[in-house]
Amino acid sequence: MNVQLNDSGVPILRQKTLGQKVKTFLLWTILVILTLAAALLVYLCIAGANEMAALTTLKKVSDHPYYTMTYENFDYSDMVTKELGNNDAVIDFYKKKFFKGLAGVFPGGCEDDYATRGSLAFSCRTYSGRFMKGRIYNSYNTPVFMIITKPENGYKSWNIIDMADVGMDANTTIDQWYANTFQTVAASYCVSEGINSEFFGVSLISCPVAECDDTSLVNITPFMAVRLMLDRAATVDSAIELLKEYDIDFSSGSYHYLISDKNGDSAVIEYIDGKMSVTYSADGVCHQVCTNKMEDKTVQSASKDYSNRYEEISLYSLFEKTLDSQEKESIGTYPGYALVLFGDSSKSLKETTESHFGSNKYGTLYYVVYDSNKMRMQIVIDGDANNQQYTYDLQ
Repeated sequence: MNVQLNDSGVPILRQKTLGQKVKTFLLWTILVILTLAAALLVYLCIAGANEMAALTTLKKVSDHPYYTMTYENFDYSDMVTKELGNNDAVIDFYKKKFFKGLAGVFPGGCEDDYATRGSLAFSCRTYSGRFMKGRIYNSYNTPVFMIITKPENGYKSWNIIDMADVGMDANTTIDQWYANTFQTVAASYCVSEGINSEFFGVSLISCPVAECDDTSLVNITPFMAVRLMLDRAATVDSAIELLKEYDIDFSSGSYHYLISDKNGDSAVIEYIDGKMSVTYSADGVCHQVCTNKMEDKTVQSASKDYSNRYEEISLYSLFEKTLDSQEKESIGTYPGYALVLFGDSSKSLKETTESHFGSNKYGTLYYVVYDSNKMRMQIVIDGDANNQQYTYDLQ
């Protein structure tokens, strides 16, 4: 290497041109950005490895849109003790978990808008002497999400979410799901329908009245209650005892629960005048139906005006009459027959005068039937049993 010296023998330093300076600056800038990106990636892999792994399984199944994802080895003990009052707070929890004080600069959060949704769920004996459960879900045309979860210390479960509950509208695309990481992962804590590997099932349904006293117990959201029951309960009795350990914050909306298990036990859990009220299936009856009207006999009169707002109330009469007739004739119900009943009762998505979460179409988003005999679930999206029916093994 030749070095030019001056008369005193000192090397002559050449001045960099402007172009060379700019090039050096850009190279250093890129290096700094790559270093920061690598550090953030390492941080995410450590702080949210399970969540990042779950996102890699996100899959678009149909153009409804209907998505699925698998979420394993999570622990939500910190979330429960934070007493999060609604789904928006659940998303904020994830932001703070991953990014501490930077949470506010990242997208996410629910709209302060809770659509009125009609629904029906049932539990009954099947033709084989086992039991089955079903649900029809009517709402505005928003994405449907099914997450298969397996917590660190809990049961595996199959969870169905209306993504309006975490603020995603009808026009959301899969690339936006990746961008809105917090809403996508937080959806597993905003479940309105599901069943676990013990064939214990929960349906969360809107209703006229729900009020829980704020005591010294930890507060959870109505949706978090579903998450806890699916993860920790195997029977109706164990689920009821579990909920007694928490207060439920119904500030975001009024809901009640139909729960059932593989033994054929079922119950509707409601919160009236601050206290839990449990309505079991009648003595000697092996079926129970729940819709948007109250089941507690002392407050059913409060449901009259509310019930008139729902066409789903007529579904209650249909299923109650059908299941009662089949039970009395000792023939039980075929899962396929239940799917047909739901299909005949499903609504086509039609234009409405209201708009919720980017949609002014209302109808049947999905219906689902769970069969304990074959330990499987069958879900139909958009009422399209020919092209959008999917089967999942519950074993």
